[in-house]
Amino acid sequence: AEALERARPVLAALGGEPRLLGPVGAALTTKLALNQLIASLTHSFSLSLHLVQRAGVDVEAFMAILRASALYAPTFDKKLAKELADDYANPNFPTAHLRKDLLLFLQTARGLGLETEGLDGLAALLERATAAGLDELDYSALHRLTAGR
Repeated sequence: AEALERARPVLAALGGEPRLLGPVGAALTTKLALNQLIASLTHSFSLSLHLVQRAGVDVEAFMAILRASALYAPTFDKKLAKELADDYANPNFPTAHLRKDLLLFLQTARGLGLETEGLDGLAALLERATAAGLDELDYSALHRLTAGR
């Protein structure tokens, strides 16, 4: 708490209101938990988007239903244009960083006794990003990997 108060002016100038989340490591764990949500949301949205497109459903009609539902997350609209255009330049968070954080999340979660089997496929998919040339692109380039054949 004392260290946070000493650093508060600098941290506040960098953006947002600094928060004390607990002992050393709690902020990192929180970051990993949030980035796992980014990976999972991006993956699930990408799969749904590919499904409706391949089935001939109008994307905007799908989005209108999604936006009005409890399932909607603003990140879907934030990344939709990139996914539709297949343009992942100018990343705000590269795919390689998302993979790194998901792998760290899995390691941490397993160490705490959590069942993480549901994320193993996503981790394997993100492992293919390097060979696919996606590491330095925006993490929404995961959409290319979910396209399959």
